[in-house]
Amino acid sequence: MVVAFAAQRGWTIYQLDVKSAFLNGELTEIVFVEQPSGYVQKGNRERQGKNMVIVSLYVDDLIVSGNDELMIIEFRESMKHEFGMTDLGKMRYFLGLEVLQRPDGIFINQSKYASELLRRFGMDKSNYVHNPMALGVKLNKDEDGVKVDKTYYKQLVGSLMYLTATRPDMMFVVSLASRYMENPTELHLKVVKRALRYLKGTSGFGIFYKREDDDGLIAYTDSDYAGNVEDRKSTSGYVFLLSSGAISWSSNKQPVVSLSTTESEFIAAASCACQAM
Repeated sequence: MVVAFAAQRGWTIYQLDVKSAFLNGELTEIVFVEQPSGYVQKGNRERQGKNMVIVSLYVDDLIVSGNDELMIIEFRESMKHEFGMTDLGKMRYFLGLEVLQRPDGIFINQSKYASELLRRFGMDKSNYVHNPMALGVKLNKDEDGVKVDKTYYKQLVGSLMYLTATRPDMMFVVSLASRYMENPTELHLKVVKRALRYLKGTSGFGIFYKREDDDGLIAYTDSDYAGNVEDRKSTSGYVFLLSSGAISWSSNKQPVVSLSTTESEFIAAASCACQAM
């Protein structure tokens, strides 16, 4: 979200890293896992006039952006003065995501991780396919099928789950394959390996957030009807776009059985509306 927001306005994103975050002894201060109630007024941002600095924190990694370079420099210097920090400069790599900041926008992907994943599972020499899942394939528990190593299957699916951080095009097949991690068979493994073959030809894919003036948030949502062949539940999906790039997406089986296509669409729309709010 921060990357899309910064790209839209042409801001540069910087990165800071806390040195030895977990080796600084016992804490005497109160630490809030969530921001304490009332710390910031609802709907307000911390600003100086029209200038703004946005700081995102994940454990011991910080990314900083804004429309005032002087304020950003002052913040970075104050953090280095107060804590043991490494100033990594312009963000290029963050939590496994590769970040390319360009004048026309920001591109994020996981090509290095994808290549390592393919090598790890011996799929780096495989022939690639043009879609992550064959058209019309329906998975089921396949109780009479040949069982495969459960641990190996979980490692495959788990590795692909992390890849979906920048690959909404693989969200559906990964979510579907994850339903069968308890008792996987060769049928399920075949679907996962096809996803890896698709990755082989698309490892450089990612999300590009354009620099543009449009502030609009666009959402798309859809569902199938009774797509699961075992419990007849439908699957909902949505994707949100900002700066022409996806910032949030999901593919999940609905919690109840829909009695019509209209009902399944309403359930999907309600889930999308909650995410929008």
